[in-house]
Amino acid sequence: MNGLSKPRASTAQHLVASFLALALLLVAGSASAGGTFKLRTTSVQEVSGGWHVYCDVALARAPDIAHPTLKFLLTKTAVFERDLVDNNPKPVTNRQALLNQNPSVESLEVDFSDASGKIFTITHFDFSLTRTRGYEAGEYTIKVRTSDGVDVGSPATLTLNGENPVVDRRAMTFDAKKSGMKKVGTGIDAGAPKVDETVAAAPTNGDVTASGDAPPFLSADAFQKQPEEIHDHPKGCGCDVPGASSGASRGLLMLVTGLGLSAVAWRKRRTQAS
Repeated sequence: MNGLSKPRASTAQHLVASFLALALLLVAGSASAGGTFKLRTTSVQEVSGGWHVYCDVALARAPDIAHPTLKFLLTKTAVFERDLVDNNPKPVTNRQALLNQNPSVESLEVDFSDASGKIFTITHFDFSLTRTRGYEAGEYTIKVRTSDGVDVGSPATLTLNGENPVVDRRAMTFDAKKSGMKKVGTGIDAGAPKVDETVAAAPTNGDVTASGDAPPFLSADAFQKQPEEIHDHPKGCGCDVPGASSGASRGLLMLVTGLGLSAVAWRKRRTQAS
């Protein structure tokens, strides 16, 4: 029994030692990947539309290049609103908390070397934040991350002090009796619209009275005879023979008609006789 218990105790010790070694490796790995980040001033005053931020950045080991690119992620957590309210002639500053804001990312080259070109693990760094980049007076959470996505140190809180644009939140009042006030526009609150007196004096029986002389529908030229109407056409039955008088034409017509009737009568008698 005693001989069997010793290997069990040795196996347990080996397992504990393995877990401790793994934990040390994990801690060492996180320490080498993390480093530290610290703001030298957590509250900055605005100057000429911007804020200058000073910080210390330390890596777990010296970077491969003298100017690695680090990402500074700034998430807005509160904004300092300046509001005009009732019964107060001056703007009132209110701290408005914000949630679920997307971070603003500033990719900056950080210098870890000196004048001789030697690379260090720690550096003093400063950068600027401006309103043209979308920043305003308020509170931000800032964290630093390497280009391969490893966070450097822990997040820090940064306060940007300044005066944001004023927002008018006063209640709108309207006093028509007050001197200097004038109603404008149309609608119920603007009163009845002004009626033209000339329109009001017009007859209301529905009849329309014409005024002035209207031009005629047909011009005076429409009643003048055209040249073809002025020319005299020859009169008669329309059977005149060119070059002959009207009396000779009638006699010839009667002669032809009599000969025709005689021919018809003769043909009829011949037909009856046969």
